[in-house]
Amino acid sequence: MNEETVVGGLYQLKGAIGSPYSMKMRAVLRYRRIPFVWEGGMAGFVAAQSMKAKVVPVLVTPEGEAFNDSTALIALLEARHPAVRSLVPTDAALGFLSLLLEDFADEWLAKAMYAYRWARPVDQAQMSRWLAFDALRGEGAIRIEEQAQAWRERQVSRRDLVGAGEAAQPVLEASADRIMAALDRQVVEVGYLFGRRPSAADFAFYGQLSQLATDPTPQGLMRAHYPWLYRWVQTTEDLSGEPEGPWDVTLDTPCLRLLLTECATHYLPYSAANAAAVASGEPMFQYGADGGVLTQAANRYQAKCLWALVQAFAALDARDQARLVPLLTETGCLPYLLKTVDTEAAA
Repeated sequence: MNEETVVGGLYQLKGAIGSPYSMKMRAVLRYRRIPFVWEGGMAGFVAAQSMKAKVVPVLVTPEGEAFNDSTALIALLEARHPAVRSLVPTDAALGFLSLLLEDFADEWLAKAMYAYRWARPVDQAQMSRWLAFDALRGEGAIRIEEQAQAWRERQVSRRDLVGAGEAAQPVLEASADRIMAALDRQVVEVGYLFGRRPSAADFAFYGQLSQLATDPTPQGLMRAHYPWLYRWVQTTEDLSGEPEGPWDVTLDTPCLRLLLTECATHYLPYSAANAAAVASGEPMFQYGADGGVLTQAANRYQAKCLWALVQAFAALDARDQARLVPLLTETGCLPYLLKTVDTEAAA
């Protein structure tokens, strides 16, 4: 990045409103009151081409350095602005749960988002057209429709590759339903996962839910069954005026227990199977889900995500680990968070 790309000494966030991770980071910057310029449309996709991982959003610092990967971006901002409305709970044990649930939302709920978006004709049609319009607005209906059709065909063809095909559809939809049910109660009774202020995990769930609340089929589901959560998504888009409340949730709440149980039932077994496949060089792998067996292509990035969680748990001091062990054991998470040859080799 050269100096001409830096806008008035501000951060630049280059992304797309159809990208859950872009929406996650835009909401993070707004809540933390870190001045930035938002660039949507094609800006994010163009910026991503110069990155090692060609994904949005791309965050350009005031010094002109460019970074992506939303979890890494949150960590970068915490390091650069440690005193400004932090997203990391001050209790180290809660901080670990925030990291675990952020990963759960980013990597597992994302599969449900993809499945809902590209499974049914009604969602395919609306979202392919909207995504094309976002990128090409002003270039004419013919060009936008052509791009929409191309993207629709590509994304539908990738459903099996990303683990969101026909066999996985009912598993992912049922899992998303349980996640939304847990969050719907939490946002009414508490506000956020760990108290009266949002964490990185809250913004990760928001990112995926921002898309589910937009696409026709899951939007209808949310409006009918999870109206509080639907409204929470709308309010969480901009929390710049939200007071900096306390972290006042204990380790063991109904919502945390439900989410961790869901994580241990689906995401962590999937992650472990994926890590084993990556470690052994297998291009495809299988994992058990809801009494069946699902198949997917191995994903090196998600193997690194699991290893990062293993390392984060190992880095906790003995007292914080001891506080977490009962909850992680009862919900089924603990075995997946202990160091294994496969998770280390996959990283």
